Amino acid sequence: MRQFKQIPIQSIVRFVLVGIFCGCSSPTFEPSKSRSAEENIFFNLLVTGLVTYQSTSVFDSYAEKNLDWSRFLGTWNEIQRIDNSFQSGLREVSAEYSLSNDGSIRVLNRGVDPTGNRNQIEGKALLIHPDVGKLKVSFFYPFFFGDYLVLKIDRIDYSTALIGGPDPNFLWVFSKTNSIPTEVESDYIEYAKTIGYSTDRLQSFR
Repeated sequence: MRQFKQIPIQSIVRFVLVGIFCGCSSPTFEPSKSRSAEENIFFNLLVTGLVTYQSTSVFDSYAEKNLDWSRFLGTWNEIQRIDNSFQSGLREVSAEYSLSNDGSIRVLNRGVDPTGNRNQIEGKALLIHPDVGKLKVSFFYPFFFGDYLVLKIDRIDYSTALIGGPDPNFLWVFSKTNSIPTEVESDYIEYAKTIGYSTDRLQSFR
């Protein structure tokens, strides 16, 4: 059975160093020429990936502990969210999590845009510490990572969850069905409010 694997920071550092010293340099030494614009962009992207992979936030301490990630896998339907630039206007959003051969988590996000077109984007999620409910998710691997924190989850059925980002303006309420018990939703939102999320900006895009 495939197992979840913690991705060590050394692996990301190694990727950055390989990118810098292999394949990015010109085969001919030309002291009169500086690094090309393309090389500078690639270097900056790699550095951004490393920095965002290592990033922490004040909300990290609220992440659930000792999750059963095998039960977390599956398709989650978005009930509410704080709208953001990368999801702007999307409705009927879902996020499918599945285990990849390398031990990472494959993320497939789907949604319907304001014109009625169905869109999807695939990403990769890494577990920094398997015992902590925090995923480093990248849809432009390995150039940028975003934090997804499991703030609350139904421990019995793993069927509802409150997911937060690294600042107060990233928050989602998810369910593995198309609805959520009212009392559970209210509890999640109240909890998010007490720890500092901007719950007044939550919206439903069902």
